[in-house]
Amino acid sequence: MTSNPIIPVTARALALIGTVTLGAACASRPREAPLASKEDACSTLKTVIAAAPNGFDAVKRGSELKSRLGVRWAAVGLLPHTSCEVWRWGGGHNHYLCLWNKADEAAAARDFEEGKRLLHSCLGPAWTLTEKPSPKGRVAAYTHPDHATQVELRFFADPRGYRTSWQTSLVVGDKAKDGEGLPVP
Repeated sequence: MTSNPIIPVTARALALIGTVTLGAACASRPREAPLASKEDACSTLKTVIAAAPNGFDAVKRGSELKSRLGVRWAAVGLLPHTSCEVWRWGGGHNHYLCLWNKADEAAAARDFEEGKRLLHSCLGPAWTLTEKPSPKGRVAAYTHPDHATQVELRFFADPRGYRTSWQTSLVVGDKAKDGEGLPVP
């Protein structure tokens, strides 16, 4: 039996193409930000709020990645088990966003309630909580009379996948520019 010299070359070429394609796909995603402990969450939140007027430069990690929705950077993590990013949208909007998935509505609602308790203890009594239902969940918005920044915690259904998944998010942004709510990509 004679060997075909084309087959090994083709296999090596396909392996190289696959490796290059996989490497490019991985490089296009931001590296996951390191996760903070619960003890550090209040300190990190205050750093994020202080960084808001300067486009969150102090909490960005790595280089910018452009997408059809805007420009994003990996960001310092705020809560355990979350991945956080800074987004820059058109019109000068910048947001710090942490998003985490949950298996069901009850789990997302529990995270939402725990998050509200944590935010209340971190932000203190000078921040006002306004809570309201959203089309597919709830929103808790924290505002301060002396800050242009607002903090929103949400839980909501995301019907874009095969099955509806539930997500919880924390978004920090400018209340004057955002009006009624902060966007979630």
